Parts: sequence; structure tokens; C-alpha cells
Amino acid sequence: MFLRPSFPSTAAFEIPKVAAEVVTLAMMSPFIISTRMMQLWMAAGSAPSAASNRETMRMISEKFEAAGESVMAMNEAMAKAVGDSMLAAMTGRTAQMNEADTILTAGLKPFSKRVKANHRRLSR
Repeated sequence: MFLRPSFPSTAAFEIPKVAAEVVTLAMMSPFIISTRMMQLWMAAGSAPSAASNRETMRMISEKFEAAGESVMAMNEAMAKAVGDSMLAAMTGRTAQMNEADTILTAGLKPFSKRVKANHRRLSR
């Protein structure tokens, strides 16, 4: 008697959504950092213009905004995950298996959004 091999479900082999956010950050961030460093270097060689001052302030403030949005998004995703798993436990259903991916993706999206916007703006 031959046994039929059992294969794991395809859900085990799905690429996490957070991978897309990490790849976006890894691919676009070096371009943005080098472009901004070049702009700062050029501005330091001459008298800083109003545009270079605005870009410097934008560079700093957007990091704080993204961090705040990230914390809020992760808290919201975590609360939803806890609520969903409690509801699933009470009703006898199975909960979503990869809540960590959902929470991490929510946390990285604000940063990815700004990196994409900066890439479009700085590559003109």
C-alpha cells in the first residue's frame, strides 16, 4: 500500500506583506539619502537658501510625523488583531494566522508612503 504524500497548504508559503514595505524602503532610501546629502552639502558651500532651509526642516519633521502615524497604525492593527482573535475564540472560528505581518505592515506604511513621495519629488 502506497501512502499519498501530503503537502502543506499554500498559505505557509505566502510572502508576507511586510516584505513589500521593506523592499520599498531598501530600494528607495539610498537614493533619497544621497540626494538630500548632496543638497545639504551644496547648500553648506554657499549661503543657505530658503528652499534648502525648507528641505532641511521637511527632512526632519516628516520623520516625526511618520513615527507618530506608525505608532498609531500599529496600535490600531494590534487592537483589531486582539479583538478578532477574541471574537474567533468565542465563536469557535479560527483566527487569522499572521497577525504580526499585518501589524508590521501597518507600522511601515507611513515610512514607505513618505519614501515614495520623496523619491518622486527628488527625482524630477
